[in-house]
Amino acid sequence: MTNANVASPISLIQWLDPTDVQRETQDALAAFASEVEIFFADVQIKAEVNEALASWLKNSKYAQYSFVGAHGDERGLAAFSDWRESATWDEVWDWYSQGTLHGGLWLGACKSSHAAMGFSRLLAKGGAVTVPHVYGFCEEVGYHEIRQVLLTLIELTRTSNIIPLCEELAIIRKAVAHPHVELFYPAFTLANTAEYVNVDQMPAKVGMSFHQLLENQGLRARLPRRR
Repeated sequence: MTNANVASPISLIQWLDPTDVQRETQDALAAFASEVEIFFADVQIKAEVNEALASWLKNSKYAQYSFVGAHGDERGLAAFSDWRESATWDEVWDWYSQGTLHGGLWLGACKSSHAAMGFSRLLAKGGAVTVPHVYGFCEEVGYHEIRQVLLTLIELTRTSNIIPLCEELAIIRKAVAHPHVELFYPAFTLANTAEYVNVDQMPAKVGMSFHQLLENQGLRARLPRRR
């Protein structure tokens, strides 16, 4: 099931077993659909995820943020807990290579912080930055925490006061009781490798804070951008 808002700046993809009644995207639509244009797809098959994102990236006036709610671990994302219908992190990356994602990828899945390692491997092979930044969870996470993070992220997109990305994570962590959410950003490390770095580890791995990195646009410009 999809809605018609393919030109919207936000996409919400719910990729879960249809018997799972706890669906954070439905709560987000109920809370924001009357105020924020949101493209929504509720799917169970991997090909449908790809098709939905291809349509959104092609038709959105400014594809800013994308959320995928699913199961997750070091292998990638899946619709079912037994991994019947799944996608590797390479395949998730390819979903977003079909157009230009200008903002963040929000992963509403357990252990979805593993995306950073998968995406970093592609950067190490000389790949361009397809995902500007990614939010994931470092541990097992429940519906209520995913829901609250998603609602907070959407709230931040509509604020009249623009929140710098380096301040966004702290706001999100304050909104949940158990802040397992992490933010990863592509950067060159002190080891001279391009990877998605946990912003909490920026000083040790990059030699400067995340705030300083964002101010230094020259560093990010060295990373190849997908054309």
